[in-house]
Amino acid sequence: MKKLVLLALAATLVFSVPVLAKEVGAPVAVYLEDSSNVGDPSITIAAIEEDKLVGEYMNNAVTGIWAMDKVVPVAQGDGAVIDGVESNLTFSVLKPELRRVYTAKDAAASMGGTVLNVVKIGIPAELKYTTAIVNFYTPGIVDGQNVKVFQYSYSDGDDDIWTELNVTEVREDHVLVDIPNDGGVIAFIEVPAE
Repeated sequence: MKKLVLLALAATLVFSVPVLAKEVGAPVAVYLEDSSNVGDPSITIAAIEEDKLVGEYMNNAVTGIWAMDKVVPVAQGDGAVIDGVESNLTFSVLKPELRRVYTAKDAAASMGGTVLNVVKIGIPAELKYTTAIVNFYTPGIVDGQNVKVFQYSYSDGDDDIWTELNVTEVREDHVLVDIPNDGGVIAFIEVPAE
């Protein structure tokens, strides 16, 4: 009976203790959404390790970021076109460092635009390619919306440098982007029509 009580207390801690932020100013807590029905605690632990909600972890998505009130969800399944050939590979969609979110917001403001989301893209380790067109699921994006995607390139002192990536297509709930083979942090930014 004593072991059962200890096990119950340990499970309660796993599901209720917030995780401390990796950097100052970015409070992070992972918890089960009301709609989650996860019986496997290892899924919750894996979500905590990625600073994600369970739903984000299970759907390879980022649906919310600290320092942003409104976020267009970004997810990725399979179907990336690698060097002209459709594949079943999935690129990981992770949460970025908070400082990248702030500098993406600054970059968007300098263009008169708005940050829709900032995500970190992980490329399968074994994958080497020249070009990859990655289809991101972005519910809420509409046909013809002027969405540009920028990749964090490097930091020049206090300023982050963002390089524009080629957006192949913007259509209902999808943005197709040419992703370089180093992945990294990318920002989806809506800019005024040209």
